[in-house]
Amino acid sequence: MRKIKQPLALYIHIPFCRRKCLYCDFLSYPGRKEMFPVYLKALELEMEQYLNSGLKVATIFIGGGTPTVLPAEAVTRILEKVRGLAEVLPGAEITIEANPGSVTKEQLALFLQAGINRLSLGAQSGQDTFLKALGRSHTVKEVEKTVVAARKSGFTNINLDLIYGLPGEMLDDWARTLKWAVSLGPQHLSCYGLQVEEGTPLARMVKEGRLTLPDDDEISEMFLLNTEFLPAAGYHQYEISNFARGGAKGTAMGYRCRHNLFYWKYRDYLGLGPDAYSCFSGNRWANLRDLDLYIKLLNEGKLPVAARERISKQQGMAEFIMLGLRLTEGPDPVIFKERWGKSLEAVLGSRALPLIDGGFLRQEQGTYQLTPEGMLVSNRVLTELLAPLL
Repeated sequence: MRKIKQPLALYIHIPFCRRKCLYCDFLSYPGRKEMFPVYLKALELEMEQYLNSGLKVATIFIGGGTPTVLPAEAVTRILEKVRGLAEVLPGAEITIEANPGSVTKEQLALFLQAGINRLSLGAQSGQDTFLKALGRSHTVKEVEKTVVAARKSGFTNINLDLIYGLPGEMLDDWARTLKWAVSLGPQHLSCYGLQVEEGTPLARMVKEGRLTLPDDDEISEMFLLNTEFLPAAGYHQYEISNFARGGAKGTAMGYRCRHNLFYWKYRDYLGLGPDAYSCFSGNRWANLRDLDLYIKLLNEGKLPVAARERISKQQGMAEFIMLGLRLTEGPDPVIFKERWGKSLEAVLGSRALPLIDGGFLRQEQGTYQLTPEGMLVSNRVLTELLAPLL
């Protein structure tokens, strides 16, 4: 299915970076600058396979890797190509990821000229000791300088990505990072627990005993600190790991990430680039993870798809609920009934009652919401709720 005519979110993967971090499991290649023009050509060929004049693009997210290793002119070219093939809606949220210290004032100015209006910085920690433990190439000072430079350039929507549960990190350390991050005044904060992925250098170091991670109780305390400290500092928690200025219940969107809301609200999205995923009208497909094969197939006029699936009704209902429960407002009960002809209560039935009684779930205005305690054990809650649908 190559022609798509519904409004959707567009993700564009840039699989290059300066240096691979110890914990990184994303598809990214350090260096390889000689591949930039070859990759951009293949990316444009993939765009031509999917994008068309009837397509409306609501959000664009340029991620990686580190997209800002590309020259700003290359990023501008990517966006110009999108606009030449499809309609980017007025006021569309357009995000680019960047590593602190890897983006210049000149690049930032050119990004704004190209229409990018949201900057997402991989800050990760407010302490150099932990940045070194992760294998990050930047320092805390570089984060601070990049935030200042972005604001002076004209960016008014800045996100900081942070990671907790780092090797050797304690609750007081994480509290200092949160206070530091808030002091920089970003509009959005993403706070993720460290995931130790098999095959990464970090996983080997932990297995060999060279690094020690906080235990589950300590990580739970860090998560609960997020839910208490950040709202008190003016950041509304709208998703398990995401906090934004404005956008509290009953108000406008504020600075919530509109692109990610497409995923969590189970709306259509298109992913371009190797290892990118797409989901549209009940169909899901994944691109090949191999960069060279991705380029080769597109140059041959073929789609670089590794796998496809048609999502069943049962699976669709389960995924809508699962993703919606990540949101503090819960899955939308009106849209659920419109799509599947059943109410959330009819589908979840008595399985929700013991979770409500246990304090892991609450029922409100026709939907269900995870409590902070439920978020801590969300996998268990989702298994108990959705087992009959999976």
